[in-house]
Amino acid sequence: MTENTNRRVQYLAGICASLAFTFTGATISWSSPVIPKIKSGEVNIQLTNAQISWVVALAALGALPGCYIGQVLSERLGRRRTICGAAVPGIAGAAMILFTKTPEVMYVARILMGISNGITAVVTMIYLTEIADKEVRGALGMVVQVMINLGALAMYGIGPFVSYNVLNSFVTTLPIFNMLVCVWIPESPYYHLKDERYAEAKKAFMIIKGCKDQKWADQQLGLIRMHVRESMENKSTLKELLCKVKYRKAVYIIAGLKIFQYMTGSLAIQSYLEIIFTQSTSISGPYVSIVYGFVQLGAGVGATFLAGYFGRRILMIVSCSGVALSLTAVGIYFYLQDYIKINPATLSAISFVPLIGVLVFNILYAVGIGTIPYIMQAELFPINVKTVASSAATMISCILNFTVTKSYQSIKDVFGHYIVFWIFAGIAYVGVFFVYFLVPETKGKSLEEIQDFMQGPRHLETEALNVPEAIQAKRDDA
Repeated sequence: MTENTNRRVQYLAGICASLAFTFTGATISWSSPVIPKIKSGEVNIQLTNAQISWVVALAALGALPGCYIGQVLSERLGRRRTICGAAVPGIAGAAMILFTKTPEVMYVARILMGISNGITAVVTMIYLTEIADKEVRGALGMVVQVMINLGALAMYGIGPFVSYNVLNSFVTTLPIFNMLVCVWIPESPYYHLKDERYAEAKKAFMIIKGCKDQKWADQQLGLIRMHVRESMENKSTLKELLCKVKYRKAVYIIAGLKIFQYMTGSLAIQSYLEIIFTQSTSISGPYVSIVYGFVQLGAGVGATFLAGYFGRRILMIVSCSGVALSLTAVGIYFYLQDYIKINPATLSAISFVPLIGVLVFNILYAVGIGTIPYIMQAELFPINVKTVASSAATMISCILNFTVTKSYQSIKDVFGHYIVFWIFAGIAYVGVFFVYFLVPETKGKSLEEIQDFMQGPRHLETEALNVPEAIQAKRDDA
């Protein structure tokens, strides 16, 4: 950090924007305490296993249109307004679940909640990477996972012990609170520069950096503006993003990371957590879920500090390796229990395996593969395709999430729990090699430096490097 800046606003704005992900975490984990309530008859809605699987999965499907909406609103209204507006469908969906008595209305409600999550996922990571200094961008991006874990912990900790209506009332308050705390956050300077609003960009930049030195702000904005102008001259559509050679490397990397992030089963495990523990351990499912939630939250907090000391690649390699090994162990336990059917005494002696395995999975997932792909999808693409790319990446996430959560129950019923966990583990093993050979290190690099690396050195205008002339030109334009 230079002597010209103070990062207080970056931290506060980043935390406030990231709070929207508490609703995402709550939406994902909501089914864990709710499914036992439905099956016990506590809820005045009768659902079959197939209908329950739709309720669980439709939030991910709803995020698909949310991604497109987030892309459009982020470009037209700005990052800040879109972050606030993302709460609206979430509030509507949570309120519908609170009052519905039919499965069909619950389906619609979950789709609306998914739309809210899709908008949030697209715009928030763009906002965080654009306002954060390169030294803290990774740690600030990791706060997203902390917020997701906080929302999940709330479901695990409150859900089993309160009524269905009380739980859903709490869920409804989350997007309302998130919207209110984001009213004050400054707009991204990149958004203003994209539309050539230099004066507004400079004002936002100085607020975000805590800077009073006008000359220094002009110098820094001049370099950013140059990259933004170059990018916006080549503004691309989704078709061009997928077809142009200069974006291909980033597309391959992010698509691969998204596969490993979601196909390793984290969201399916969170959604069916209480049921998994009920079938594999003598410890009460609700209490084990609470332990899981606290461990998950602690892992997310720890990951924010690790991101400041270690690179993206090493964290993801360690994360994928640990996820693969822990899921393999859980699969072995279910194989012995469900297929080999070993005697109860032996099974009881190793009953700790699924608990330890899932907790280790939880920790190591949060450290790397659970969060870093969000950061990198906002880092690897230039501003001219950033919202399109982020939207497309999040759409991939939604499709993968829907596929995993919807097929989990069917695969488990047909092939057994152990096959499910071994599939997840196999994908994680492949992820280790993918990250090692293909994923670049972005820690400590500015967004402009990352683009120079991804697309090759570009010939920048020499007059822009002449600070006095560049500053005067910017003032004339303003």
